[in-house]
Amino acid sequence: MTMQEVSDYLNSKIAENENFIKITFYELRVKYNLSDEETQFFLEITKNKFENMGYKVYFTNDEYELNNIKYTVQQNELMIAIK
Repeated sequence: MTMQEVSDYLNSKIAENENFIKITFYELRVKYNLSDEETQFFLEITKNKFENMGYKVYFTNDEYELNNIKYTVQQNELMIAIK
């Protein structure tokens, strides 16, 4: 996945819902056929981008609160970003 493809992907996710973004295992590993290393690199650069944009970022098994309800990032969810 090129940097342009990463940027396009993130922009499409933000366009869907700019306040809550979910990146799943299926999207990265199956749909885009990324390897373990490529997935980790993708998550690192995505984390930096989201944090610079004012998002709080959570990974698998992290706990977060949304609308006064506590959630845990599920096994099939690689990243949750909340504005």
